[in-house]
Amino acid sequence: MLTEKQKELIERIGVFHEHKGMQPLVGRIIGLLLVKENAEATFEEIVEQLGVSKSAVSNALTFLQAKERITYHTKPGDRKRYFTMKVNDWRADFEKELMNIAEIQQFIDEVLDLHKNQNTEFCCRMKDFSNFLEFFRKEIPAMFERFKKQYS
Repeated sequence: MLTEKQKELIERIGVFHEHKGMQPLVGRIIGLLLVKENAEATFEEIVEQLGVSKSAVSNALTFLQAKERITYHTKPGDRKRYFTMKVNDWRADFEKELMNIAEIQQFIDEVLDLHKNQNTEFCCRMKDFSNFLEFFRKEIPAMFERFKKQYS
């Protein structure tokens, strides 16, 4: 059984992900997998501990697997699937997210090119945002290197 502190943390994690545009249950499943003592849960445990329908859990798990946020494994002699967070390669996942930032910068620069003869507040803000994204993208490798040196 989950403690009250675990339940409260699961709910906060769920709300955080909901504010990021995910379905509430998706965030709550992430929270459950993060707070469980063994960091894994079966389909049935998720349904029971979160008090939601099987179809809702099935849809959320399908979404999380498609987004490569979770994975599952089986155990010898047990037909159940044990779902876990996919955290083994967080650096590669983070790098992929940074590539998305670079793509956003490309879109912003294309928009700015369409407005190149305009000197509006919008253009100034978008140029500032583009400059920040470029700076951020260039600084990330140095941050990773400092991290490796500090924590290796």
